Amino acid sequence: MSAVPYIFLIALISTIPVADQRPLALSEVDDSARYLFECARDAKWMQANGQLDTLQRAVGDLPAGLRPADVAAALRNRMRELPDDVSRHERIRTMEAANAITESVIGLSAAFQSPVPAQVPRLAYLGRQIEVGIAAGRKAAIARAVAEIRQTWDELRPDLEGRGHRADVRRMTDIVVSLETTKETAEDAALARDELATVNHLEAELK
Repeated sequence: MSAVPYIFLIALISTIPVADQRPLALSEVDDSARYLFECARDAKWMQANGQLDTLQRAVGDLPAGLRPADVAAALRNRMRELPDDVSRHERIRTMEAANAITESVIGLSAAFQSPVPAQVPRLAYLGRQIEVGIAAGRKAAIARAVAEIRQTWDELRPDLEGRGHRADVRRMTDIVVSLETTKETAEDAALARDELATVNHLEAELK
């Protein structure tokens, strides 16, 4: 493959002022919170302790003055809950707090430029919300997350179609329709995993 596309991409990235790029620590908070969620979901508490340490360091490295201020405060409030939740192996509370932190990251990231549309991490957050609902036996929470996935996907789909991501669009549309029609919790769990895998693939392609 010609090096020209890569040269163009590097040139494009270099035109984004550093001040407009998301702080590295904020990306690390997002990654660590996602991994902590997965560790709690799967009851891998030894790994959860390690992810909590990584998350705490990343939060400590966040720059001052992140906006909106109330979202930054919500993130730090959730962080104060996590050590006790993890030490007590509170599976659902840890999942909820970790996913709430990823939602805060989405809000704090809105001030920075990104090649990834905001709906993509939102879809990942909502897929994890389905998993929280399943773990807690909250059917209303699952239904709410599915409805929000539909709304978010309808906002994002035209953009992806315009970029030529036809296979991804077909896959995600099938998953959303299946989530809307299934009545079985086991199917919800499998579809939530499929949704998260598809969203992660999309995110990697769009970066």
